[in-house]
Amino acid sequence: MITDEFLSKYEEILYKTERPSRYIGDEFGSYNKDFDKAQGKFLLAFPDKYEIGISNFGHKILYDIINKKENLMCDRLYAPDIDFINLLKEKNLGLYALESKKSPKNFDIVGFGLQYEMCYTTVLKMLEMSDIAIFSKDREENDPIILAGGPCTTNPKPMKDFIDIFAIGDGEELCIEIIEKYINLKGKMPRAQIIEELSKISGVYAPSVDNFAVKRIAQLTNENHPTNSPIPHFTSVQDRAVVELRRGCGRLCRFCQASHINLPIRERKKEDIVSLAKEYVKNTGYDEYSLLSLSSNDHGKIEEILGDLSCHFKNTGINVSLPSQRADRFSLNLASLASNERKATVTIAPEAGTDRMRNIINKNLSKEQIINATISCIKNGWNKIKYYFVIGLPFETYEDLEGIPKLIEEVNASCRENGLKYPQITCSISVFVPKPHTPFQWARQNTIDEVNEKIKYLRELKEKIKNVKFNFHNPKMSQLEAFYSRGDERLSDFIFELYQNGAYLESWDENLNLDLYSQIAQKLNLDIEKLASKEFQKDENLPWEKINYGVNKTWLWQEYEKAKDAIATIPCEVKCNNCGVCSNLKTKKILDV
Repeated sequence: MITDEFLSKYEEILYKTERPSRYIGDEFGSYNKDFDKAQGKFLLAFPDKYEIGISNFGHKILYDIINKKENLMCDRLYAPDIDFINLLKEKNLGLYALESKKSPKNFDIVGFGLQYEMCYTTVLKMLEMSDIAIFSKDREENDPIILAGGPCTTNPKPMKDFIDIFAIGDGEELCIEIIEKYINLKGKMPRAQIIEELSKISGVYAPSVDNFAVKRIAQLTNENHPTNSPIPHFTSVQDRAVVELRRGCGRLCRFCQASHINLPIRERKKEDIVSLAKEYVKNTGYDEYSLLSLSSNDHGKIEEILGDLSCHFKNTGINVSLPSQRADRFSLNLASLASNERKATVTIAPEAGTDRMRNIINKNLSKEQIINATISCIKNGWNKIKYYFVIGLPFETYEDLEGIPKLIEEVNASCRENGLKYPQITCSISVFVPKPHTPFQWARQNTIDEVNEKIKYLRELKEKIKNVKFNFHNPKMSQLEAFYSRGDERLSDFIFELYQNGAYLESWDENLNLDLYSQIAQKLNLDIEKLASKEFQKDENLPWEKINYGVNKTWLWQEYEKAKDAIATIPCEVKCNNCGVCSNLKTKKILDV
């Protein structure tokens, strides 16, 4: 809450900063609970800019769940932009939580969401600006517990020196259990012992204990899904109401970490999805809602859901947004139900250019299905198509690369046959990054030279196709992501050196200093390219062995071997493929059938 006391300190800074609305709080839909009355105080810290963090659905879930507890309060903190940091430094002021305006140091737990490896140095800078010791070993008795959750906790080793505890898996029940146990232990034992006790909670890994941790699984209940959330003061990257259709993906594409670490599949019932969408739109006033999933049209009743919501929101100007679609499930009827007055871009993810390569990555998708899905969209009025592709995949050949422009040429040929105008096609092409807990965790990443050669080859092939644009992800950024994602404890020193030399908000290209990376790597005798392109051996001890997501390591290796022979695996919605999750974690998939 903005008070006279707060303004007396920060008014001049807010006046001078580029976007003061990032730092004032008091958004419509925020809780603004009383800090002093709360028995347990939790701060959600997002190591990226406000407009990115406030869009993160995981943060919205935890913010809502914790604040619903009468004895708890949850506040938010986003990484300030560089201009705001400089202004704080001039006035000798620190960071503050968005709603309570309290220093992060005054909270019981500060929980960082590690969504992307390039945010690591930002975490350290946010600790510094909060007057919290960077290294966990240097923290004092009254310092908050520093927690980290999110996809990057699949391998905690690079950040192990800075984080007290890592939350592994779904956070809905886990975060509540952590803060409630902390409340019971605070003041009764030393901080180090509290951390040891917290490590006994299922789903918690503490580097100081170096315990084995098994991921937590939460069921998708209505109580755990927000129907309101803070509305940003200016447009964020995902400025809409969100309803999570399902968690997990049974397709199990071999490069995809999200599908493997979020098993088993859990679908919400159609009636609950429709109800949540109506309530969320009503409470927030958004004119757009998104049906969120790793593959939203894999939900067994997606057409019924869209039919009910289209009927409810008819003539209201409220539209639906669907994430990237499975081409084998995108029918003309589905395209029609998802259509709206804006006719925004439709996104389809072929991932690779040939059927052989799609079998290698276990995409379970044919060229004909991709073309048919695209033509269905064009027939229904979309003239902008976005395709996602990945290059540098294991066992890739130049013939597979050539398949990307060939696929677009065949789409154009089909348009001619059907008397349709060519669509505007954008191909977003990323570089393969091997990730822990996937069948490709052992695979090497292409070197920068190899990637650049492939990009050059694709650009030359694309020249004769006039209705397509290729956008390539920065290969060096992908290399650094691979360097971090499979790194070991040596990377803690590397991250600290980067932070000490001013590295901050490095997920933004303009802040990435590649020369600094080279200098520090040389100083610490680390070869970034060699480590990123390393091929691990079958029986090698992997840095993330202490973290268990339920999938058998032997099954992952079998999938890697099947990839070499371009053999696909049946999706687990169709038939159990014995990956181990359900038996190891005593759980089961939940489908709305």
